[in-house]
Amino acid sequence: MPAQDNYLVEAQTEHAVRWLKRKTGIFQTEIAETIKTLNAQYHPRGRNKVMECLQFGGNHEFWHDFPDEEEIVAYFRHCYDFAVKYIGFLKTDKNIICALTVTEPNRRNLFLYYLPVTDKWRVKAMSNYKSENGNKLQKRDESGNPIYKTRRFITAPLLCHSEFWKQRGEEMSYSVLQECFYQEISKRYGAKRGESTSLLKYTTPEQAIRFNRCKNDEYDIFKNPKGIWV
Repeated sequence: MPAQDNYLVEAQTEHAVRWLKRKTGIFQTEIAETIKTLNAQYHPRGRNKVMECLQFGGNHEFWHDFPDEEEIVAYFRHCYDFAVKYIGFLKTDKNIICALTVTEPNRRNLFLYYLPVTDKWRVKAMSNYKSENGNKLQKRDESGNPIYKTRRFITAPLLCHSEFWKQRGEEMSYSVLQECFYQEISKRYGAKRGESTSLLKYTTPEQAIRFNRCKNDEYDIFKNPKGIWV
């Protein structure tokens, strides 16, 4: 967290900063207070992330099409409202620590720091059978696939990166986010997204059509780290 705190201090010193939601303390303190306010469950294990950051911006040419500074401010407000609706806890800003725009000589960005808190998540459905060690085994369907059930606690939500994004599309969650943002916000401002190089299974149907993608095209083949096509 100190790195993020230091970045915001430097940004306010060196660049023009506009707050959409201001934080008053260091991130560590703000995070603890937000967890307490939401009564969120948090299990610090594995790669569970406490805080994430959404970033909205555009290249130098993108900003040239705006008539004035007020329109740019309005654009970032639309981005913030979109984020609240998409990643906000119950579509509110209660899990958002802070949000600010940073204007540098050649770029502008909105940084939105938030906790991935979800009121719904999946848990294993356990059977009455036990393993050799005496632990209960997970239920499975007729095809042998593990069975899960959904829990929902508004008054005691879960702070968990993986479960947060599973509720927003699982392995396609970032593509769904990008497509929603394109359709709701950036398309209205004439933005054009570049060519998709993701595997087709990570691309939404709408994106596949816009990028003229099809099964077994050159981007639908896995490329290993050594650069060999397989």
